[in-house]
Amino acid sequence: MDTMHLEYFRSVYEEKSIHAAAKKLFISPQGLGKIIQNLEAEFGTTFFNRTKNGVFATKSGDLFYEQCVKICKDLQLLQSRMERIEEDRLLRIGFATGTLQLFPLNILYQFIEMHREIQIHWCEYSNQILIQKILSSEIDYGFVVGNAHAGNLAQKLRCVCPVVLLVYEGHPLYNEKVISLDMLRNENLILMNESFQIYHDFIVACRIHGFAPKVIAKTMDGGTLYRLCTEKSGLAVTPLFPMQNYLHVKAISLAGDYTWEIYGSRKKDLNISSELALLETYLDEQLPDCVL
Repeated sequence: MDTMHLEYFRSVYEEKSIHAAAKKLFISPQGLGKIIQNLEAEFGTTFFNRTKNGVFATKSGDLFYEQCVKICKDLQLLQSRMERIEEDRLLRIGFATGTLQLFPLNILYQFIEMHREIQIHWCEYSNQILIQKILSSEIDYGFVVGNAHAGNLAQKLRCVCPVVLLVYEGHPLYNEKVISLDMLRNENLILMNESFQIYHDFIVACRIHGFAPKVIAKTMDGGTLYRLCTEKSGLAVTPLFPMQNYLHVKAISLAGDYTWEIYGSRKKDLNISSELALLETYLDEQLPDCVL
């Protein structure tokens, strides 16, 4: 007997109609009627009296319904326990917005292929939301932009790339080899928004140099930075992502060796899961020098 047929029986019993139950279950009345007939044949009895006004349970039907409810509850409990067992092999990974442009996804794909016994779910979040999800144990491991300086967060530097200034063709700084922050004192600037550590670091660096930068636009998307720069809205401060091709815009180094850093992050715990330990060991092997 298919255990789902118990749910079908319950629905017919409670609806007192094969047509109403079939509509609720998204199956045909003919198919549902056949399932009920097969159940009756299997138990050698009649569960329902069929009439023009619907179906009505016999004494055997009442008894079967009482036991059916108990069995269905036990099956639901069993399924829930089985799902929790499966979740013991679940690894939830988060990426801060923008990090997927830098992080070598082939490394993650190789890990997934090597450990098919582990269910791996991954998703992209804003930087601050990702940090919150790690701290609330909704995410097991996250790739966070910048050092979060959170006391309950264990972080390790995983990827680093230089921060550059995008300068559009025709701008006075277009032919410079290196640009200092002082040269940006009166320039219109486009930055990643406050969700990114690069924004805060850049603002602080400018203030140390004695000025507040003229930020005319903020975004969460590197592509938008590039587009606004090509439209000559301003100069864009951005990580120099690998394999990035710029047309009519030049990526110029900033004096001071500014970098964009991605930290592998997890909640501090003395007893981390074996799945998480496998991931951290694998990342240590695959990203030994961090710089991409």
